[in-house]
Amino acid sequence: MRWQALSPSLPLALLLVSCSSGEPQARTPLTVQAVTVGEFRFAPGIETISTIESTSNVVMRPQSDGRVVRILASEGQRVKAGQPILVLDNVQESANYDSSRAEAIKDRVNAERYIFLNEQGAVSTKDRDYYVTQAIQSRDQARSSAATLGYKFVTAPIDGELGNLDSVKLGDYVRQGQAITGIVNNSTLWTLMDVPATQASQVRVGLPVQVESQGSPPVKGIGRVVFVSPYFATGTTTPGTPNTVLVKAVFPNLTGQLRTGQFVRNRIITGVSDQLAVPVQAVMMQAQQPFVYRVLPLYTVLPRIKASDQLPAAEKRRLQKLPGTTPVVVQTPVRLGQLQNNAFPVLSGLAKGDQVVVSNTALLRSGLPVKVIPVDPGS
Repeated sequence: MRWQALSPSLPLALLLVSCSSGEPQARTPLTVQAVTVGEFRFAPGIETISTIESTSNVVMRPQSDGRVVRILASEGQRVKAGQPILVLDNVQESANYDSSRAEAIKDRVNAERYIFLNEQGAVSTKDRDYYVTQAIQSRDQARSSAATLGYKFVTAPIDGELGNLDSVKLGDYVRQGQAITGIVNNSTLWTLMDVPATQASQVRVGLPVQVESQGSPPVKGIGRVVFVSPYFATGTTTPGTPNTVLVKAVFPNLTGQLRTGQFVRNRIITGVSDQLAVPVQAVMMQAQQPFVYRVLPLYTVLPRIKASDQLPAAEKRRLQKLPGTTPVVVQTPVRLGQLQNNAFPVLSGLAKGDQVVVSNTALLRSGLPVKVIPVDPGS
């Protein structure tokens, strides 16, 4: 919504009253800026602070014991799934594989020859089946040897960025399952949010989530809720803050600037609606009751002014002498919703098209004439 604004001039001179004739002289009306009440798009939401994690984040572990003989990548390097990172001593495994592979080739050749001879009637089916079986066993043994040799090559399980490799050096002996380093792919992230139980009923899969980093300038992203836990956290047996519900949202890391483990602010958008709104500058409080100053033509409020016991008689006479179209301000109580983007949704007290003051509000009182000067839209 674009507020329809009027001039912000701020004369601070006090309005002096001359008593020489017994009647107040004409006063210069206070200049104010006002806006016209219109609709504003509100998106109420639930705000949390959380850490983000990659949807693809694994720890690289060797699948066999061995001594490191080669390091084929460096920390921070982008790697592809299956790319070798470390090579362990594999002399024995390589020899076993070469032997098994040679045996498999020999047995396959024999099997092919006996199949041909059997078709010609030169050998029995029993002999043919024996050599075919030998070829199958040799082939499987070669595959097993190849797998054993492959365990001596520690490879990247996913595409991503290689973590710290300082814990492993050439000549180090590593154990099966030992954590070597991590590989993370930050192209798609998720944020793990603890939503208070009092707000959990508002969350459902598919709702949009705004994500914003805490740096300056902030990095922003937009994602969707993909999981709402069916359990409340207890704080003892379940991770998370007690009496909260774990909510996951996935979002693309379009700029590549967000990283796993980073703290972010989240806002789960629970709905979007267009409502009447007033800017925060228009709202004042009195005894915990919010109110605004509406700008109205004098003739619409003059009957109430005459009936008021709050204004001196001289002030009433002065107002009655003014033109009926003179703009005056009237203090109007309102009921407001939650502040969002420097605007309050109006629940009651105002109508579309009403004009409210947004400057010099501390100097106003009901019935005070004001001067509202239009503002150049380009200023």
